[in-house]
Amino acid sequence: MADFYINRVPTFSLLEAEDIDAMEGKLIDDSRKIPMGALIPALFSDMSSAAMKNIIDVLSKMPIIKRVYICLDQSSREEFKLAKEIAGPLGSKAALIWNDSPELRNIISDIEKELSVGIRGKGHSVWTGLGYVIAKEEVAALAFHDADIITYDKNFLLRLLYPIVHLEFQFSKGYYVRYNEHFYGRVSRLFYFPFIRALKDIFGLTDFLDYMGDFRYPLSGEFAIFVNQAKILEFPSDWGLEIGILGEIFRNMRNNRICQIELTARYDHKHQEMVSHGKTDLQRMSSDIARTFFTFMASDGRIIGRDAFSSIRLAYMKNAREMVNCYEAFAEIYSHRIKYNLHDELNFVDIFAHGIDNAMKDFYRNQHGSPMIPDWKRVESAVPKIQQRLIDAVEKYF
Repeated sequence: MADFYINRVPTFSLLEAEDIDAMEGKLIDDSRKIPMGALIPALFSDMSSAAMKNIIDVLSKMPIIKRVYICLDQSSREEFKLAKEIAGPLGSKAALIWNDSPELRNIISDIEKELSVGIRGKGHSVWTGLGYVIAKEEVAALAFHDADIITYDKNFLLRLLYPIVHLEFQFSKGYYVRYNEHFYGRVSRLFYFPFIRALKDIFGLTDFLDYMGDFRYPLSGEFAIFVNQAKILEFPSDWGLEIGILGEIFRNMRNNRICQIELTARYDHKHQEMVSHGKTDLQRMSSDIARTFFTFMASDGRIIGRDAFSSIRLAYMKNAREMVNCYEAFAEIYSHRIKYNLHDELNFVDIFAHGIDNAMKDFYRNQHGSPMIPDWKRVESAVPKIQQRLIDAVEKYF
């Protein structure tokens, strides 16, 4: 995607003739003053996959990475022991955080006596791992990415970290194109972007919507930030995690210190299957994302009345169907390699529209909006000696 188009968010696309070795050399020099780490939330099914084994192998050979924090969630004691063996090639770099250890669950229970930490999920896992990173003070810059990336290599992580460590941006968001024999990224393609357009249609262009609509792949799980800034981030514990983080970055940083960078020519990971009935993961994701948007807009003083919701849904359907027509034409251009099913795509649009319905209901049932996990600065203030307790609980199982 080699282009030089920049709207609101500084954007660095991937060019063909790239000297990745020179980039790595600069980061190795930078690492002497700015130690870097990677944080990866994972279920045991992720940990035991071929994708994660490759990620561990790549990270074990990267001199710029001082620590790899793997947040193992919803796993048994036996699964944790197996996960330690899988992480073995990382050696002293490895910090395997067992979110289900009795000690860590007791700490979370103590925090919940003072502050709500939301439901268990990816956001909760990231938050727990981040708390340990902040407490340890081992690294200054931290890259976050998922555990199921099939096309992972060192270039991926170098490009993610380079803008904040060497170019002095404060936040770096990764993007990429996702396809194989099909177009992937259904929630971004068929929900997020037409939903943003619908909100602009109804409420007009705002700085927040302009910013949120400018990211090439807003739902990617890859971003990099300095640890001292991550300490003040609140974000949802549910599928609204990535949107919540982008919203917090918008509030806390100047736009010209936020950037996005293309990480790879083609990205692939495991894919969620969409079924034709029931409340699937992808439908819940669209609902959580929509509710997170409503929460941010309302907190900025935008009044979202019940009458607006029917217009939002109808505007979304119009925009989504227009995008489906564009993707159909795109697939026709590459018909020699891309399979496209118009009926399936429109079914996804219908399911995502039901996600908007659910978000509307949730938003009015819960007047506080999306459940946000408190930032660690507040947790440290609310619960005395929480940092050392967290360190002791995690490192008991090293």
